[in-house]
Amino acid sequence: MSETVTVSDEEVASLSQSILTRYGIDFTCYEPKSLKRRIVRLLLMNHYTSIHELWIRLLRDQTFIHTFLNEISVGMTSMFRDPFFWKHLQRLLNKNFSQSTNLSIWHAGCSTGEEVYSLGILLSETGLSQKSVAVASDINQNALEAARRGEYHKIGMIENAKNYREYNAYSDFAKYYTSVDGKYEKMDDKLIRHVTFSYHNLISDPFPGKYDLILCRNVMIYFDADAKLKLLQKFYDALLPGGYFVIGFYDTMLSMMDQNLFKAVDLDAKIFQKV
Repeated sequence: MSETVTVSDEEVASLSQSILTRYGIDFTCYEPKSLKRRIVRLLLMNHYTSIHELWIRLLRDQTFIHTFLNEISVGMTSMFRDPFFWKHLQRLLNKNFSQSTNLSIWHAGCSTGEEVYSLGILLSETGLSQKSVAVASDINQNALEAARRGEYHKIGMIENAKNYREYNAYSDFAKYYTSVDGKYEKMDDKLIRHVTFSYHNLISDPFPGKYDLILCRNVMIYFDADAKLKLLQKFYDALLPGGYFVIGFYDTMLSMMDQNLFKAVDLDAKIFQKV
């Protein structure tokens, strides 16, 4: 088989509509170029030469939709990614929630959990973990299971440790994990005692509650403009009065942020507050 496969925009749109009709899962609002790249990757992984072969597999094997979802939504992240963001978030949480009785958090699109454990460490070091309750959700079941396990390859932990040192040069990252089989490091379960992991489709599922803090970093880059606007309204509705909403550095959405809904409290860190 060739190392490349050609997929047209029309084929991607047709496949997305067919999946919506058959499985009720909406990919029609995903950013087309990003969705196409991920579909091509899936075709190559399964040695398919056309999108038609992929659709036949989806028709004949209903369990394959889970594989499709997992591959399409695969994420790349690291702990304490963008260390200065975590410094800014720490200051904000200390300032606004140190005297609160509770702190409710939603990791919307948590991927394999690096962000969840990062925040778990931050909350532990600031004394906020005992008052915190969090939901960590994703559409990728494999990623959710990886997040629950909290086991990360030693190679990846090198970058995680480097990021942590930039975030906090006065503590030892190694105290938060133990070695497993010489290849993996397992994060301390205490860091996620306050977390419930759950499957959630941002586009089609109801939003799960009301929160003081919602993190949705570098997730909405995969959606088109109409979907982003709808999601911004839904996130606004899911925030408690004065709650905080965080987007990623690659989420080019500033022009879409309605100033009647959100005010920027830290543009460098992409942190906004519900008006």
